[in-house]
Amino acid sequence: MNRTSFEKIKNNRFFQAFVISAIILSAFLVGVSTYNIPPQAIVFIYILDTLITIFFVIEICIRFFAEDKKLHFFKNGWNIFDSLIVIISIIPIGPNSSILVLRLLRIFRVLRLISAIPELKELIEALLKSIKRVFYVSLLLFIIIYVYASFGSILFGQSDPQRWGDLGISMITLVQVLTLSSWENVMLPMQEKFWWAWIYFYSFVAIGSITILNLIIAVLVDVITKQK
Repeated sequence: MNRTSFEKIKNNRFFQAFVISAIILSAFLVGVSTYNIPPQAIVFIYILDTLITIFFVIEICIRFFAEDKKLHFFKNGWNIFDSLIVIISIIPIGPNSSILVLRLLRIFRVLRLISAIPELKELIEALLKSIKRVFYVSLLLFIIIYVYASFGSILFGQSDPQRWGDLGISMITLVQVLTLSSWENVMLPMQEKFWWAWIYFYSFVAIGSITILNLIIAVLVDVITKQK
């Protein structure tokens, strides 16, 4: 077969759909293997897993031979990503293997869905491009948490040392408030002792949970929009 034939197979919609189906089936087998299943089923899963691994090797070879210049294959980060996962999958494990590390390595094949689905690739690429901007937003969020944690430790430290005893504990408490997970359980005890405590908590939620987190989302949306 010449390069054109491999390229046609690579770009074939049915072949791409089959690759995605194989990845999903591989993920399904990983999940099934965590249950208590009969020995016959374990052997069947092992055989099916081996066939999927062989198919993945063939698929990577097709993509490699479809390149006009073979070195260009390794200039694409997604090709390297997929190749590493396939190489990891080649590591042999028997149907009754109890080697934890080798079994865990099989799970990484699920990550190939990212490279197989264009929309997921765009999302990950957008995330990588937005790291610098998100870092500065996260730094701003850290400063806000630091300032509020310092105030919280000074204001509430003696009343509730388990949550506000020092700066470190106060920061952990504010992270819980930031997630809006049962944050009222943190605020209400202080509200009973200090009538003005609601100002502290409401202002932090407004600035931290709503404004800053929405700003991170805005950065990601902006990057994704510019990609299109």
